[in-house]
Amino acid sequence: MKVLLIGTKNDFSNQTGSGIRRYGYELYKNLSQIATDEIKIKCSNYNPILFFRDGLTPALYSLFEYYGNYDIIHNIEPKPILPYRKGNVLLVTTFHDFRPITEPKLTKSDFRSIQTILGLLLVLKLGIRMGLKSDYILTNSTQTKEEAIRLGFKKSNIFVTNLGVDQRFLRSKKTKKTDKSNFKVGYMGLVGENKNVSFAISAMNRLNNSKYIFEIWGKPEYNYNKILAAARNKANIYFMGFAPEDKIVSIYDSFDVFVHPTLYEGFGLPILEAQARGLPVIIYKYGKIPKEVRKYCFEAESPEHMAQIIENIKENGYNEKSRNKATTYARSFTWKKTAKETLRAYETIIKRG
Repeated sequence: MKVLLIGTKNDFSNQTGSGIRRYGYELYKNLSQIATDEIKIKCSNYNPILFFRDGLTPALYSLFEYYGNYDIIHNIEPKPILPYRKGNVLLVTTFHDFRPITEPKLTKSDFRSIQTILGLLLVLKLGIRMGLKSDYILTNSTQTKEEAIRLGFKKSNIFVTNLGVDQRFLRSKKTKKTDKSNFKVGYMGLVGENKNVSFAISAMNRLNNSKYIFEIWGKPEYNYNKILAAARNKANIYFMGFAPEDKIVSIYDSFDVFVHPTLYEGFGLPILEAQARGLPVIIYKYGKIPKEVRKYCFEAESPEHMAQIIENIKENGYNEKSRNKATTYARSFTWKKTAKETLRAYETIIKRG
């Protein structure tokens, strides 16, 4: 069996980033480690043929490598590619979510300029439509699988391969926090409307400023100023900026509680990363988060409810039994497991043809 993984520039290199890049790097690395003489794994990048001036991902791609040399071509994310394939080679695409189609209002909120609106139409929506023409697809959660079925993709040709928690999050903590005077609530991820950070800010505004600190780590999106305004004049809310890759574990370890009030997640890896570090995680109850990720989360119905949960954890602690269950569960998601499940999907696909 010969498999070619394809992706955009740097998708298979160990560079700063999350999501697709982390998936591409870890999948290729772990598949290569379990490959045998009978199983050949290779990766290749698209050739971009159209760019936008603001640095948006290229809108159209083409691969000119001879596809007849492979049994499976695996596109690690849906992009509008122009594949040239011959013979019986099968095309597989991994879908991480269907937000541009299933949640158009949330997606449009992230696009403000003409270039980015074109990107929505040409890159995201067209890529998804073309990806759904694949012979088989992989999804990183049951939620994304269900969305694919609703969009008309054949159920039997979908395989769920969950993402994994990096090994660095499995290390034991060097020190345990003992200072209870500054109870630190933390968020890590993109800072935009879809991530619903203003929900957590509203919750923090209901708590005593002198007892709580809220650190927001992440790259700002287009509505960053709107979110800043919600926290203006609040001395206990800090916008920390982008989290350095080599500091992420120590940043998680500095928190007492992790909040992730997102409105939609294809998977939600930060939730499992925080739980792997032993943190209680609070999400927005009505946010679309896969059931396999939200399993051991506290679910807040409103900012007032989130504030109550935070206050209760500060006053009474995080139940040790609950912590152990959540930590053990989060640590069961590994990239090695992702690679093994992907390989099993390849084997099934080859048998079916």
